[in-house]
Amino acid sequence: MILKVTDIIQETPEAVTVCFKNGNFFRKIKYLPGQFILFDFKIGKDTVKRAYSFSSSPDVEKDLRITVKKVKGGYVSNYINNVLKIGDKIKIDVAMGSFNITPNKNHQTQYILFGAGSGITPIYSIAKSVIVKEPKSKILMIYANQNKENIIFYDELEKLAKENPKQLSIEHILSENTNPKYHTGFLTEELLTTIFKKHNLTFTNHKYMMCGPAGFMENTVQILKKQGVTRNQIMLEAFKAPAIKIDRKNLISSVTILYKKETYQLEVPGNKTILQQAMSKNIPLPYSCRSGMCSTCKGKCIDGETNMSKGHLLSDEQVNNGEVLTCITYPNSESVTIEIA
Repeated sequence: MILKVTDIIQETPEAVTVCFKNGNFFRKIKYLPGQFILFDFKIGKDTVKRAYSFSSSPDVEKDLRITVKKVKGGYVSNYINNVLKIGDKIKIDVAMGSFNITPNKNHQTQYILFGAGSGITPIYSIAKSVIVKEPKSKILMIYANQNKENIIFYDELEKLAKENPKQLSIEHILSENTNPKYHTGFLTEELLTTIFKKHNLTFTNHKYMMCGPAGFMENTVQILKKQGVTRNQIMLEAFKAPAIKIDRKNLISSVTILYKKETYQLEVPGNKTILQQAMSKNIPLPYSCRSGMCSTCKGKCIDGETNMSKGHLLSDEQVNNGEVLTCITYPNSESVTIEIA
């Protein structure tokens, strides 16, 4: 399907929202709040795939919106911010991603939504849908940024909270800050406890969702664990998996992949992911984002050892059960067997 750019909104000096017409009467993109979509960008002679979360809500906006922040050296993010223009057309795939909600008017849920930087995009989509479709639910949004200038959707969030004071509360954390209205520094256990006390909340029986840099999410998960929140109670969305330090560059692993009643054998260097090497050998494995954001490439390690980058969406239980995302998983033994459903 092809989407046409209808508007580009400058959110901050470093981020823009791109608006698209959502197909036509007979063919529209359907998505859930929090999901993302895969784009094929034509940049010069290159076709580059990137996944971006919707900042729009299917329950609020008729058009589709993604919000993209510039990344230093980012090929596509800089293209979107500096080159993309109204009228351009981009090929897209179906919406996907397990980081989402299905709103229900009968639900009475306390959402704790954590966002950092451009990680606010799926959080914003979810918040808008909850307010419109779950009138009995409440949201505490904790949003971390470098400074006020870089808060994406600042005015929109302020308006949303003002218009829905019984449903939405927002706490901003700024690493560079002189305004007493906001928290200064970084999220700590002490600060989070203070915020919860302010809103008369305990740490139990809530729906925790977070999106942002891997380090931010890892720190937040550890803080919540200390308060008795289990990993299975927390939903994560990682825009990009962190780089992993490879200590076994000289390792050549014999990897067996079981997929669709076929058996594939390949040699995988210790510094390449299993999916990366499979793609180079034209082995047709399932994949989408290639950065640990979705579960399209999920498999199970049934023999051998692997090393998976942190910041992914799998729970501790899934990881302990041997489940891996092949796009961010490296072999860590001389032989490995991966089974893909």
